[in-house]
Amino acid sequence: MKAEAASRVVVSRYGGPEVMRVERFSPQPPTGEQVLIGVRAVGLNFADVFCRLGLYQAAPRPPFAPGFEVAGEVLAVGRDVHDIRPGEKVMAVTRFGAYASHLLTERAWVRRLPQAWSFEQGAAFPVATLTAWYGLMRLGRLERGETVVITAAAGGVGQAACRLARARGARVIGAVGSGEKQAAARQAGAEEVLVSADYRIWRAVRKLTDKRGPDLIFDAVGGRSLTRGLAALPPEGRLVLYGFASMTPAGPKRSWPRLTWRYLRTASISPFDLVQHNRSVAGFNLVHLWHRADLFGAALDDLDRRGLLATLTPQVTARFPLEAAGQALEHLRRRGTTGKIVLTVD
Repeated sequence: MKAEAASRVVVSRYGGPEVMRVERFSPQPPTGEQVLIGVRAVGLNFADVFCRLGLYQAAPRPPFAPGFEVAGEVLAVGRDVHDIRPGEKVMAVTRFGAYASHLLTERAWVRRLPQAWSFEQGAAFPVATLTAWYGLMRLGRLERGETVVITAAAGGVGQAACRLARARGARVIGAVGSGEKQAAARQAGAEEVLVSADYRIWRAVRKLTDKRGPDLIFDAVGGRSLTRGLAALPPEGRLVLYGFASMTPAGPKRSWPRLTWRYLRTASISPFDLVQHNRSVAGFNLVHLWHRADLFGAALDDLDRRGLLATLTPQVTARFPLEAAGQALEHLRRRGTTGKIVLTVD
């Protein structure tokens, strides 16, 4: 791909899909341990929606290209990169900038694409899988025979978490917001799937666990669901929070009064309650772990060692051309999707 043909989609200002603008740019040549990738597919994540709305604290100020994961072909490498060559097919992670035909990133965040995978599958894999692995294995300490509740179980991270937890030997209870998503959660490995638009599922969870409650909750919703879920945990139960889907605006633009109301309804967690009931709560955001490139390698090495990579092949359910990124993000924001959405680069 020629430098003059490079293009990217940027958030020109905060707002609806109309703020997404295509612009030309000249990619810089890689230096040191950098790798320049000719992007063929880009994975979308809910954080991208919040970036466009101006609700993602870690994002740069506009204009900037959002996005965290890609797959493509290596175009060039820096002088200190000796184990990957131009022409190889790879998947990679970046701290923003993925909505582009060319991506310059560090070698530590680049892995070869599994031979049987398409570029679309490769682009849909890193963020969801690393999120599920870090949340369930590192923070959640999920063990064989335990019961885990996974909210938003039909989404990209949710499906990866269901597959990973099932492979770990855990009992998986999935929760989804609509009946249309039940099948996707079951296919990913959830043994039982609960349906509730506002995630009022905890009475049913207690019934399914003989009133004991789950050992682990892996939550992407936040809000009042967070408080109810915490109350459903038994002694030594853990809750891991990695998202706030409950804060998603109902329309294509943000509404400060509505967001403030939802924020105020998110209850605080009492440390006295945690001590009294022997419960644990943890939260994380991958973008704040960017300095931990070793986690990417550790996760993939662990999955490979366990023979699980083949079972974690992501499900791509929608495709949009790079130029239609605004439309793709609206598709994601409306939360009518299952699996992963990708942008394709011609």
